[in-house]
Amino acid sequence: MTKKPIQKITRELLANGTIQQMARDRDGANANIMSDDELIASRRSLIPDNPDEDVWVFAYGSLIWNPALEIRESKLGRIYGYHRRFCLRTRIGRGTPEKPGLILGLDRGGCCPGQVLRIDRKDAMAELDLLWRREMLTKSYVPKLLKVRCDDGSRVTAVSFVINRKSESYVAELPIEQKAEIIATAHGFIGPCLEYLERTHESLAALSIHDRYLDRILKMISKNAGKPLQ
Repeated sequence: MTKKPIQKITRELLANGTIQQMARDRDGANANIMSDDELIASRRSLIPDNPDEDVWVFAYGSLIWNPALEIRESKLGRIYGYHRRFCLRTRIGRGTPEKPGLILGLDRGGCCPGQVLRIDRKDAMAELDLLWRREMLTKSYVPKLLKVRCDDGSRVTAVSFVINRKSESYVAELPIEQKAEIIATAHGFIGPCLEYLERTHESLAALSIHDRYLDRILKMISKNAGKPLQ
């Protein structure tokens, strides 16, 4: 019997290892899932166990509409040198090994408006370990500390997840029409790729962030609903 998609990543599912196990079950012998020790070592390489100050996280996709973290404050901000792009092929959460989906990553060049989320320093170790279980599951991202210019005039340094261009899941060049077709039809144990796109687009719009790239993909999907994209 096919398992029903869980639809939403929760703190509980991250903490108890359910997401990791579902990823292993889905990808079988080809799974390249980081162990807890690897995840903690990766997080410690960027943020120590007991940071001296609160930690900021830059959200540009699903972290905006489903952070699954204890957030003390959020505000709008922009990073430079990277842009939001569907450039990560996923065989698990929003796709399958037979029919991979696409999710967002920060790729080189341009700029990216989004949201910065503040985590209290007392909670940072536990919250960031949950975040690493979510974002670094398959080593498809590279965690970095990036400068964020906030809309209120302040500047913060935030944990960000940049696409790993060395990953076999990185999609370097793919026509946007093909990306639209993949997003319109792929789904995995978390849910459909299209839901991911729609919720990200809606959340950005609610923050008065208008992303023409996401607009274009949604219009392609809407126009071609019910027939294969050419």
